[in-house]
Amino acid sequence: MGYDVERFVGYVNEGLLCSVCRCVCEEAVMSPCEHVFCRACISAWLSQHSTCPEDRTHLTHTQLRPLYRYMRNDLMQLQIRCVFHVHGCDVISALESMHTHEAECDYSLLTCRNTAGGKYLCYRCGCEVQVCRRDLEAHLSVCEFGSRVCLGPDKDTHTCITELRTELTLFRAECVCKVEELRCEMESRLDSQRRHMVQRENILKNEVEELKAQLSCVMTDVCVLLAAERSRRQDLEKAELEKAELLELLKEGHRQFTTTAGDGPRKAGPRSLTLDCIKRKSKEVTVI
Repeated sequence: MGYDVERFVGYVNEGLLCSVCRCVCEEAVMSPCEHVFCRACISAWLSQHSTCPEDRTHLTHTQLRPLYRYMRNDLMQLQIRCVFHVHGCDVISALESMHTHEAECDYSLLTCRNTAGGKYLCYRCGCEVQVCRRDLEAHLSVCEFGSRVCLGPDKDTHTCITELRTELTLFRAECVCKVEELRCEMESRLDSQRRHMVQRENILKNEVEELKAQLSCVMTDVCVLLAAERSRRQDLEKAELEKAELLELLKEGHRQFTTTAGDGPRKAGPRSLTLDCIKRKSKEVTVI
């Protein structure tokens, strides 16, 4: 929440007003779209929205930045009345120095030092008067609680120390009971979590055993497949060798046929043997 505009003396630029609370900015920050806000106001707004409250453009906390220097200087030089002017303070100063004045203002409200629970005072008794700083000493000189004597309902028999000890004993007993309840609750939770963890551990162990069994089966299958692959490769190598031998026989038979073709018909002894060999090799390769 910013500063009330009514507290300022003279003209206040509209650009220095918070777009949320419409007061003069306190801890002013600026959005990328150059709208100005109180830090507290815009933080509260962005906790529920993700847009600029002025023009509804996208806005996040990380996009906020300090005011331009000239805007910050104008803001700090605004003349403002003391917040305690309603109590009689007539001080008017620049905004940048007003916080220092208000911390020591003679018209600021202070609570009497003879409060309930103060030194030597019963926690049930005490002065609750708030007075201006300038009038505090005068009040203390006439305060009925200044004697620091307990004014209990039965001051002749009432003893603050005895009553406080009784209250302290009851408070300690109550604390012990609460601690015991919390201890029992925590032990119950730990036991429940322990049982859950044991069950989960057993389930995981069973799953691991199943995975080991499956892995063993897979490894066995892989070994069988590797053996079959090695056998197949050996058969292929044998077939390649037989194929090469067959090609050599074919070439040799072709050369002999070419040679004998020019010489005329001859006995078919060697050629017939060669063709029979080729036929047998061809049958063996087909079987493989």
